[in-house]
Amino acid sequence: MKRVEERPPQTSAIVVNVLLIVIAVLVLILIIGTIYGLVKKGKTTVPPPASEAGMDENIFSSLGTLRIPTAGSESETIIISIAFPYNKNDRPFSEELASRISWFKTIISDYFGALTAEEFDSLGIDTAKTELLQHFNAELRLGQIRELYITDYMRL
Repeated sequence: MKRVEERPPQTSAIVVNVLLIVIAVLVLILIIGTIYGLVKKGKTTVPPPASEAGMDENIFSSLGTLRIPTAGSESETIIISIAFPYNKNDRPFSEELASRISWFKTIISDYFGALTAEEFDSLGIDTAKTELLQHFNAELRLGQIRELYITDYMRL
C-alpha cells in the first residue's frame, strides 16, 4: 500500500513566509519610530519671532496704476499707484484683499475723482494716505491694513 502525504503547495508556503517578513518589518518600523519620537519629544526648536524673520509680510500691489480724472471744469488726470504690506500667513485676510480689488479701486477713484486739480495740488500725500487707510479699514472684516505706500502720485 502506498502512503500519500498531503503537503500544501510550495507557493502558499512562500506567500506565508513573505507575509511574515512584511509584518516583522512593519513592527520593527513602528518600534523604531516610537523610540525616535520619544527621544525627540522634548527637543523642539522655537522659530524666531515674526519681526526677526521678516518673511511673514508680502506687499499687496494688485491695484496697479490708476488714472483718475479730476473734478471741475478743466479736468486733468491723476496717476496713482498704491500698495500695502499684509501678513502672507493670514490666508482669510489675503483672500478678502484679493476679492476686494475692484472695491479698492472704486474707493480710490471716488476719493481722488471728487478733487479738483487745485485741491489735489494742495492735498498732502500723508493726508491722502491717512484718509484712504481709514476708508479701507472701515470696510475690511478679516484684518486691518497698517500702512499704505503710494508709489506714483502725480497730476497730468
